[in-house]
Amino acid sequence: MHVQIHIAAVIVGLLALSGCSTLKLAYSFADNMVEEQAETYLDLSAEQEERLTQQAAALIAWHRSDMLPKYALFFRAQAEIAEAGGWTRKQLRTAIGQFQTLMEQTVAGASPFIAEVISEHTGLQKLAHLEARMADNLAKRRAEEVAKTPQEAIDEWVERGIDRISRFTGPLTKTQIDIIRAYRESGSSTAIRWLKNREYRQNALVAFLRTKPEKTKITAFVSQIILRAHEVIDPEYREISDARWALREAMYFNILVKLNDEQRKELITNLRGYAADMAELAKT
Repeated sequence: MHVQIHIAAVIVGLLALSGCSTLKLAYSFADNMVEEQAETYLDLSAEQEERLTQQAAALIAWHRSDMLPKYALFFRAQAEIAEAGGWTRKQLRTAIGQFQTLMEQTVAGASPFIAEVISEHTGLQKLAHLEARMADNLAKRRAEEVAKTPQEAIDEWVERGIDRISRFTGPLTKTQIDIIRAYRESGSSTAIRWLKNREYRQNALVAFLRTKPEKTKITAFVSQIILRAHEVIDPEYREISDARWALREAMYFNILVKLNDEQRKELITNLRGYAADMAELAKT
């Protein structure tokens, strides 16, 4: 995954952390997390490191003031649905669409900050460094995936799914875990195919930066390659992604309708806790 996706993922990923206190703690280190991701890929001079620090701080400040209030409203609304008895299939589809929109707004808003950093890395030496680091990272990830047996890959994915969902609901039942496993075994796109798409994106990024584009064009490209990559490369992957989202919606719905009273109470508490913490963070 190229540098701009990693930076955007740090911002979005803050929302997937467990517990309100954890979210606050993570946010206190968020600018450092952004810097570390950028430094993994970029060849930075001392002056550029200083500018990166400034951009990371500005990015987090923007996310706190502009995005966190929107996420707080979303989480509060979902808590109210849970309290009213849970989601209908239509309500869940709407909620997923709303969350996707919030992620898109996050990427679009972060793009100018990312472009400010990347714009200094279009020279031959710095671009070669970026390309080499992306290639190394991709090769490592691909080797890790190839080394797994099909069953190991499924088991690891299922464990990650259990962890993500149980952070909100508490421990899952065997029936709910079986639903997650059935989703993974239903033919959703594999990690290897996802890595191929990632390779296409990385190649597109390098080719684009070789043209020495202006910052405004880099901003637009960052949003496009993250949110609408099919417009640039690998158009068939959009169908794969859409199918994966449809299956994921079915998986979440099947799990939610099987929540017991304890899980529903835990979910409501966590959703409201997230909303309150986000609203508080937005004001600080």
